[in-house]
Amino acid sequence: MAKKSPKDAPREPVALDADLRIAAAPALRETLLAALAAGGPVRIDAGAVAQIDTAGLQVLAAFSRDARAAGVPVAWDGVSDTLRRGVAALDLTALIELPADAGVN
Repeated sequence: MAKKSPKDAPREPVALDADLRIAAAPALRETLLAALAAGGPVRIDAGAVAQIDTAGLQVLAAFSRDARAAGVPVAWDGVSDTLRRGVAALDLTALIELPADAGVN
């Protein structure tokens, strides 16, 4: 029986912070880059996002673009109304593919 590699093991979702405004953008970027570098599908829990600005949305958009280019599936475990409104306001819906049925908080 073959051993499972760490990339095959289920990973905990990347839990996004409540505040994803410009001051949090560098840390968010590093977290998402690390999730991509770890390989395998990425799960994101965005249910706690209460504040987000253009900088935070740009980081999520770049992550989504990079994940798609690398063929890495992204699943959302929860999406706050705040995040949904931000994505819609900047017309990023096609790039940041939030599921219609994700748990809205």
